[in-house]
Amino acid sequence: MTSTDQIIEPGSYDYDIQVKFASNYIPEHTPPAFREAAGYQTTRTRNVSGQFDLAEHVGREVLRDVLVRRVCGDLDGQDVEIVRFDLIPTA
Repeated sequence: MTSTDQIIEPGSYDYDIQVKFASNYIPEHTPPAFREAAGYQTTRTRNVSGQFDLAEHVGREVLRDVLVRRVCGDLDGQDVEIVRFDLIPTA
């Protein structure tokens, strides 16, 4: 069984997610009149860690997608690259 079709058992878990996404960066303290001209395209990285309790069996990809949507809710419509998804059962 590969990690893409792995079923996650109910229980408590820690997770760590890293995603990358395109962004228009505007340097801090840029006066409003110059913000558009000062901005440039870049790639940003977002790291999020947390804990949750899982009540029922679920596929690893489904769980990952739910957590990524939660982490990236403000990025609707943008392409998000999942760099890392670590899931660790807690005792």
